Amino acid sequence: MKKNMIITILAVLVIGLGGFIIYDKAIDKGKTKENNTEETTNNNVVDDTVTFTDSELQKYVNYISPVSIGPSALIYSKSEVKVSNMSGKDKIEYVGSKIFDKQTSYNEGQNYYYNIEEKDVKNIVEEIYGPNTYEQTTFNFGCGEYILNNGKYTVKTGGCGGASPVIVSNVIIDYKATKSKLEITTAYAFFNGSTNMIYKDINGSIPLTSFNSSDMNEINLYLNEYVKTNKDKLYHIVYTFESKDGRNYYFKEFINNK
Repeated sequence: MKKNMIITILAVLVIGLGGFIIYDKAIDKGKTKENNTEETTNNNVVDDTVTFTDSELQKYVNYISPVSIGPSALIYSKSEVKVSNMSGKDKIEYVGSKIFDKQTSYNEGQNYYYNIEEKDVKNIVEEIYGPNTYEQTTFNFGCGEYILNNGKYTVKTGGCGGASPVIVSNVIIDYKATKSKLEITTAYAFFNGSTNMIYKDINGSIPLTSFNSSDMNEINLYLNEYVKTNKDKLYHIVYTFESKDGRNYYFKEFINNK
């Protein structure tokens, strides 16, 4: 009787121990599965960072580029511009430098005319702002009102703008890019040929340093290097572009941290 009781107790202990071993292994298996799930999840994380070359970044910055006439020169005095708030006229004038290069001119008696093909205006606007963003409208580059007629925007003028003594250097100092968004940060400063001074602002109210030269290439090189060296104490512009396909990025806004 006592022998049978001992055997029964041993059997219970063995079964109990076996149950503990099975339960313990089940927990380990669960942990292993959980760890494997975490590893799989981590392995499936897609890095959508995109790399751009300097020339590619410069192309985007030059979309909204400085000219001596029109709103594209005013980006340095504005705090923010959003495409969502732009009219069709604004969209053309803010990319004036690219469209201005497409124009032709001719004389007719005493009258002087500038022509820009509507297709050129449309192509440039949609390259920068996206498909179906062009609107037929009048616009002004400082030469007068360009009016659409027979597929061409035409203005009659006695002259168009003039040479500006102010030169700007807008240097890319950083960028962040994913397949859906591109942000480019630039630093900028101005050189005024009338005073031979470099200024922090377009109005010439904050002088930085002097530079005496009449050679345009020399001025541009010096100003560019000055901006690179002193970028941390200059004003910055952050340009934002967005993409739906990871290839074509369209301008959405800029913020001027001045």
